[in-house]
Amino acid sequence: MRGARIPVMLVAVCLISGLSREGLAADRKLVVAVVNQVAWHDLLSDQVNAPVVRKLANEGAVGAMCVRTARGLGGEGGYLTIGAGARASAATWGAAIPSLEGYAFQTTERVPFPMAPWSKGAPAAQVFRANTGWPTGGNRIVHLGIGEMIRQNISASYPIRLGLLGGTLRRAGLRVACVGNADTRGSPHRELVTIAMDEQGLVELGEVSANVLREQRAVAYEFVTDSDAFLAALARVSAVADVIILELGETARAAEYAGKMTPEHARNTRCQAIEKSDRLLGEALAKVLGAGWAVLVVTPAVRRPDPGEEFAALAPVILYQPETPPGMLTSASTRRTGLVVSTDVAATVLEYFGLPRPADTVGRPMVSEAVTGVHLARLQGYLKRQDAAEAARPYLFRWLPIHVAVAMWVTAFLVLLGGRSPLWARAATRGLILVAQAAGSAALVAALRPLSAPHTLAAVAGGSLVIALIGCWLTGWRSANVVPAALLVMLLAYDLIRGQNMVQWSLLSYSAPSGARFYGIGNEYGGALLGASLVLAAAVVSGGSRASWMRRSVVAVGLIGLAVLVGHPRSGANVGMALGCAVGFAVYILYLWRQRPAWGDVVTVVLVVFGVVGCAVVVDIFVKGPEASHIGMLAAAVREQGWPALWQVVVRKLTMNWLLLRVSSWTNAATGALGLLGVVLVARPPIVIAALREQEWLNAAVIACLCGALASVLLNDSGIVAGALALLYGAGSLGYLALGQGERQVRA
Repeated sequence: MRGARIPVMLVAVCLISGLSREGLAADRKLVVAVVNQVAWHDLLSDQVNAPVVRKLANEGAVGAMCVRTARGLGGEGGYLTIGAGARASAATWGAAIPSLEGYAFQTTERVPFPMAPWSKGAPAAQVFRANTGWPTGGNRIVHLGIGEMIRQNISASYPIRLGLLGGTLRRAGLRVACVGNADTRGSPHRELVTIAMDEQGLVELGEVSANVLREQRAVAYEFVTDSDAFLAALARVSAVADVIILELGETARAAEYAGKMTPEHARNTRCQAIEKSDRLLGEALAKVLGAGWAVLVVTPAVRRPDPGEEFAALAPVILYQPETPPGMLTSASTRRTGLVVSTDVAATVLEYFGLPRPADTVGRPMVSEAVTGVHLARLQGYLKRQDAAEAARPYLFRWLPIHVAVAMWVTAFLVLLGGRSPLWARAATRGLILVAQAAGSAALVAALRPLSAPHTLAAVAGGSLVIALIGCWLTGWRSANVVPAALLVMLLAYDLIRGQNMVQWSLLSYSAPSGARFYGIGNEYGGALLGASLVLAAAVVSGGSRASWMRRSVVAVGLIGLAVLVGHPRSGANVGMALGCAVGFAVYILYLWRQRPAWGDVVTVVLVVFGVVGCAVVVDIFVKGPEASHIGMLAAAVREQGWPALWQVVVRKLTMNWLLLRVSSWTNAATGALGLLGVVLVARPPIVIAALREQEWLNAAVIACLCGALASVLLNDSGIVAGALALLYGAGSLGYLALGQGERQVRA
């Protein structure tokens, strides 16, 4: 009998939890208000009177949202991404339909003739059935671009289910409505429908037609939202809907026409549009929806900067729930206070209603995190620092690869000349190598405090020069290359253990608006750590005919620890770079114990490394659960969807790598380093041979660095960056020491 009780109790618990979940969904209401094409700077500007948005921000949770879609920063696909819970694309569909994403209509609305010539102005329901073969049922709104959008996203390297949010809500018995549009003359902008629609492009309730507009010739875009018609349509659905998506419209229209206005008039028009949207939202919340509704304010795409204006492309997001205290938003997607991503919106809505998150969505629920001080002031400080970083970062990423490429090719030329090369040229080139190697450490130190963009760049440039000079002073130019390598290893190890604050804000790291990575170590510093660690290891074990057993053991343990640090979910969380480091470190460790390692030795060590990483992934999944790292999410996806999920990741990485190989300036830097190594391998210049005799373990370090760089390129979707920075330390150190031999030959 006791054994029979257990299944009965389990069934009872499941039934009770299911009933409680249904009760939670039935008791809650949510309005998602879209204020598109604005930035936080606009909403919080002293020139804008937006009391409703300010009240929601002061009493709710606020954050900056990365809105990068499959097409890039902002633009088409922002709404579609929110509805799919994954990065989705919505390209234009010819001149007649400039916004495929906004190509939605009431079922009874006649499709404009130029947009569907064959339809001759037929009702949208008829056009929808002709395009899809699906019935419209009792739904009020159809998206006529659903077929083309499915085609555009079906070849993505990751699963995308358009309409995931709306479909999941509908299957849970929740009713969804859309009200409003951002139409301009001759161009329907009903993008909000892609947030609410189900997988067939249908929305049950709402009003998105031109009936909510009125003509106003005083503005450039000629149409504005008719507040009376808008509120009347909202009143009709608010009594029966559980989720309502509102398109306030004015800011999107102002942004679309900003390019046709003078900069000053565009700013004034944007301010007026925000104020109109704020008044409309206030009337909607006060007159129609009441106090029982939670409010989520989102911006699917950030506007383009005005001439002379710079800011980070992070969108405003506000989550107001009466029972939730004010704070800053975060999610397991970013693990950073104040930062979320647009793919988190779907997961947040489903979590609010107590519904499970489908495997197709990559987002995680947003949560409010309490902070010291005024949360809105903290957000403004965060945005100010992001603005400065994004303004300065392009300069470093533009000039550092060029600097590295020039230094490598000049080094190759001087190495070939040997003792015939001018002394001043060798000294200057060695200085170029040192400054380039010191840039990573200088960028980490500059990230300790918030600085303006010019001051940050000055700190990185000046810091690089100072670190290079200190290295020369400490070693008498002899082995100054070890100093920036050692400093970088120590700073990165400390920062990864202590919380990644320097990595987060360093210019030579990932960018929050780009959406590539939000926590842990990025491929930039992962590659630099790989090369710098091997150069440091070579310096530690050099100094005699054979290094002592103790020194070799310490170096081996240290390299293994660094690889674990790079891949561990709590610190580096970058498994691709951890594997790249593991390959490079494994090759070097084999050289420490075997003068001529066999291929079988290499394979054995690599298999052990992969096994250790696999164990770490399993622990990450079972311990962290929904908050698992990227690799934990991948393993969970493979478990749920099978091996195609892994293949999709491989295809995505290969596609991104091929793109970056063709367009990235880091390819030039890597080519220069490989060119230097090619000259050394083919010509075997005497000064290089002399340098390798002086530091006997450097040869193994360069070989290991080359292997690790190649593995990093293959295992990461921006691997060329990692490979180039790894080779900067490996090939660069070899060139530095070789040019030093040339100087001593001339003096002799």
